[in-house]
Amino acid sequence: MPNALSRQLFFIWVLVAVASLGMVSLLLIAWRQTGSVQVAESRQALAADCGAIVQRYRSATPAARAASPSNGLLDVVLQLVLEDATGVEGGAWERGRGFIAYTYPTYEGSGAKTDVPEAERDNIAAVAATAVAARHPRTYTRQGDRETVLINACPLDETRGVWTMTRLPRAPGRWSGWLTLGLSIPLALVLASAGGLWTIMRRWRQQLSAVEGALAYASDIPVLPPTGSPEVDRLAAAVVAYASRLADSRRQAQALESELRRHDRLVSLGRMTATVAHEIRNPIATMRLAAENALAQSPGAHDESGSLAMMLNQVNKLDGLVESLLGMVQPMRVRLADTDLGTWLDALLHDWPHEALIVRCSFTPGLHWLMDADQMHRAVDNLLRNAFEHTAGGVVLAIEQRDAMLSVCVSNPGEPLPAEIQDRLFEPFVSGRTDGNGLGLALVREIALAHGGTAYYERVAQTHRFIMDIPWHRS
Repeated sequence: MPNALSRQLFFIWVLVAVASLGMVSLLLIAWRQTGSVQVAESRQALAADCGAIVQRYRSATPAARAASPSNGLLDVVLQLVLEDATGVEGGAWERGRGFIAYTYPTYEGSGAKTDVPEAERDNIAAVAATAVAARHPRTYTRQGDRETVLINACPLDETRGVWTMTRLPRAPGRWSGWLTLGLSIPLALVLASAGGLWTIMRRWRQQLSAVEGALAYASDIPVLPPTGSPEVDRLAAAVVAYASRLADSRRQAQALESELRRHDRLVSLGRMTATVAHEIRNPIATMRLAAENALAQSPGAHDESGSLAMMLNQVNKLDGLVESLLGMVQPMRVRLADTDLGTWLDALLHDWPHEALIVRCSFTPGLHWLMDADQMHRAVDNLLRNAFEHTAGGVVLAIEQRDAMLSVCVSNPGEPLPAEIQDRLFEPFVSGRTDGNGLGLALVREIALAHGGTAYYERVAQTHRFIMDIPWHRS
């Protein structure tokens, strides 16, 4: 089977043409066989009628035959035998006298037919004379354009013979119309199939050309016009779907490439930060020790003590910043332990005796959760500190048990965040405050990821919502 669709269709058309030609040949053979069979059957019928006439005449008594010198008995026998033979006429012939009897009982014309057919007189006489001379039946066949004439002659005695004759129609007779119809159907099938296949191929090429043109000028996702052919439209839809997936993959690859570059910058920044943090830890410890010693040696000098206390406070803040930086650049390690969630929450709230904090709990009492209690305490503490720094009150801490996930949500009212900050809230050094360092939320995300969960932000009804979803396990 060829690969090209046009060649495949042409191959199928050749098969149809060969099958149609075979059908025509079979019809012609069948028609000819039918004619031959009809001639053979008619010959047998004529021979049987001729033999029946001779037998009936000879079965009559000699007295009966002698009593009819004018061949009256022969006329009666001819009439009796041929009255049931449709389309058969017959008679008797005598040497020296010619035709002595004739009958056509089934003649369909008006009146009775009593004359021997003029066109066949000579043929009938010749066949009858031959049968009488040979004392054996003889037949005669003449095929014309419109009919076939069959004559059968049998010897009656030494000078007389009887004959029967019939005519069989030929083309354009009663069967020629059916034959023409039978031959025209395969021919029409061949022509119609050729025209149909040509139309299909022409339309197929036009549809493919339209699809190729749309694809040739498409820059991203092609817009392919409907062709009206379900198969071509399905192929076009598959191409469009593939192009859409390819465009999505390209966008994802570009996003991943941008994210990778950003991560590379963060890694470089983290290394630099770790180096700087390690370098300044010793000076910070020295300044703290000096401030504490000076403060202990001059407890009475109010102004000097206030300055030393302020300096010590700033040194502590700087030390906390260094610790946060080191926590960000070092791999986050959690020590999971079976923890009673209620006890852990009580310890957390003990550090936040804030009247504006609203706590909402929705979990099974006595629930135990496999987690690093200190790191989770640190994460929620950062979320609460971030919420109170951006609002005067109305901070809500909600802890909810949902199937195989524990959700910790800290929400507070406030103005919408700038778009450039909202998408990067959990990145290091991104903050909405001028005095913020942008490390608190980044640390929250690292803790959530270390527990196999996630941290994200959403804005709902003029409210900021910071959520941690952590997988939980019963002990």
